Amino acid sequence: MKARGINVGSNRIRQTEKSTGGIGILIIGELINAARRPVREAVLNRNRQVIQELAANQVRAGADYLDVNVAAGLGDVEREAADIEWAIGVIREVTDKPLAIDTTDPTVLERGLQAAGPGAMVNSISLESNWLEPFLQLAARYEALAIVLPVSDAGIPRDPEERLANCRELFAAAQRAGMAANRLYFDPLVMPLSVAADYGRTALETLAGLRRQGWQTTMGLSNISYGLPARKVLNRAFLSMAVAVGLDSVILDPLDRGLRAALVASLALAGQDPMCAGYLRAYRRGELA
Repeated sequence: MKARGINVGSNRIRQTEKSTGGIGILIIGELINAARRPVREAVLNRNRQVIQELAANQVRAGADYLDVNVAAGLGDVEREAADIEWAIGVIREVTDKPLAIDTTDPTVLERGLQAAGPGAMVNSISLESNWLEPFLQLAARYEALAIVLPVSDAGIPRDPEERLANCRELFAAAQRAGMAANRLYFDPLVMPLSVAADYGRTALETLAGLRRQGWQTTMGLSNISYGLPARKVLNRAFLSMAVAVGLDSVILDPLDRGLRAALVASLALAGQDPMCAGYLRAYRRGELA
């Protein structure tokens, strides 16, 4: 991907960052993920330009956090740990935005948190016995935020009430680890609509339950459309529905201008944009066209 008008590594990017305003919801940019072939190849071949352009472009498009996942499927923990240190190093040459360390290995997580510096986020923590305690301890030690998923050793609950019960267990475990509620973002678990017709409704009902608990929420938006054509259509519609239920944060593609426009409009329609100030600001910037 070639960034237009960007001198990667220059002061120009940092000046652009300062002009990007928030819109009242925490946006986590999802594009630096080795599940995407260009990112995987960039990580394995140490192509810093690809990573830096993705970082800079997402920040310019309004991302508050950048998710970083470098798991290339090699089954080599030390290689993944070295890869995440390398990726964070090259990202830090173009932006100071906080990072979400996205891994399933505690060694990689710790090396990532060390490299990322203050304000980092752990993506993610679940009830699964291999990960719960080590991930909570690392999140607490590094004073990180954390996304928590209602997955247990029994798998992914199908029913919203089971998901909420798992979230209550996660909340209690986080409290014991010394993590305050305002450092947690609960994910209702968005599963592909192509697999089961009720997965969208299940996620929304879980989301509503999380809000009733008074907890902060987030979700991996694009999971809903996996396996279906015209994914952007589904992503935008589902985002609007989730905002109406209650969403504090979302993991998405910040470069999708239509998605950002849908988010701005949804926040205004849901009464989360006083005097429509964010909507009007986005209009004046030409972001709603």
